Amino acid sequence: MIMKIELVAFDSLGVKSSCFKVETEDCVIVVDPGIASETGSFPLTRDEKIFLRRKYEADIREACSSSEVIIITHYHYDHHIPDRSLYDGKTVLIKDPNAMINRSQKSRASKLLIGLNADVRVADGKTFTLGSTKIEFSSPLWHGTEGTNLGYVIMVTIQDGDKKLLYTSDVDGPVLKETTDFIVKINPDILVLDGPPTYLLGYIVAYYNLARSIINICRILEETETETFILDHHAVRDYRYPDLLYEVYRKAEDLDRRVYTVAELLDGRTKVLEAYERNGPTRWRSWKPFRKEDIVDVLRNAAENGLVPWRWVDEALNL
Repeated sequence: MIMKIELVAFDSLGVKSSCFKVETEDCVIVVDPGIASETGSFPLTRDEKIFLRRKYEADIREACSSSEVIIITHYHYDHHIPDRSLYDGKTVLIKDPNAMINRSQKSRASKLLIGLNADVRVADGKTFTLGSTKIEFSSPLWHGTEGTNLGYVIMVTIQDGDKKLLYTSDVDGPVLKETTDFIVKINPDILVLDGPPTYLLGYIVAYYNLARSIINICRILEETETETFILDHHAVRDYRYPDLLYEVYRKAEDLDRRVYTVAELLDGRTKVLEAYERNGPTRWRSWKPFRKEDIVDVLRNAAENGLVPWRWVDEALNL
């Protein structure tokens, strides 16, 4: 049996989520069954956001009902629905609720797990084998850049025969070299990458971290043989994303490769772009592409102020 993947709910479809289902010969797995409404800057009306959240939550619940294994990579609500009945009787592979976790996520984990009628197993750094299906987890990785107060996540690789899928959870780009090294080493056939949260630029996310994310995504494009490269979740909450990630799409084109959102893979239009064209701008009314020369300038300024090592400038020059 060929691995089957159902892309259940993602930001490019109009909801905060990155939930998908994988069916192999041995088991049915649902990853990160969570959902939330899109942010205020997302150019949908309130009624449209409510409609989409209801629709995709129903789809997530349906996917979970037909699954045997559910994976939770961290405890933000766009990655798990805090309804114990959803997990009844399942094998639930989870981010460690007691180690390398911030206070907020620890509290949410406790509320979900106490009294849960499921076979719960801590997954951090572990491998689980079900017949010919291998589910392998990374050690905890930063939810973004070093020292973030958002805490940690775990990435997951699902392998069935010669087909390998890697899901990055929320690594925000990736920003960090160590996270990028891990992705390159896995060299997945299918990559589900969350992308940088550009909608938070300027007050939570620094431009030099966007620059690092772009360099790292370009490196993944160059150094892996990934056949299906999905860039979604945080990256497509911002209708400026094609311009802010200009160098990513240029690199893909140079390599004769394609970077997809989930909506594009499903033969649709990325919701944030469709909604922007229909409803007009929200927070941002003018911007320009974030090109190589801009990335170099941002990283040079960051290096001069001791925020990043100078090697990032050299890497930007080689984009």
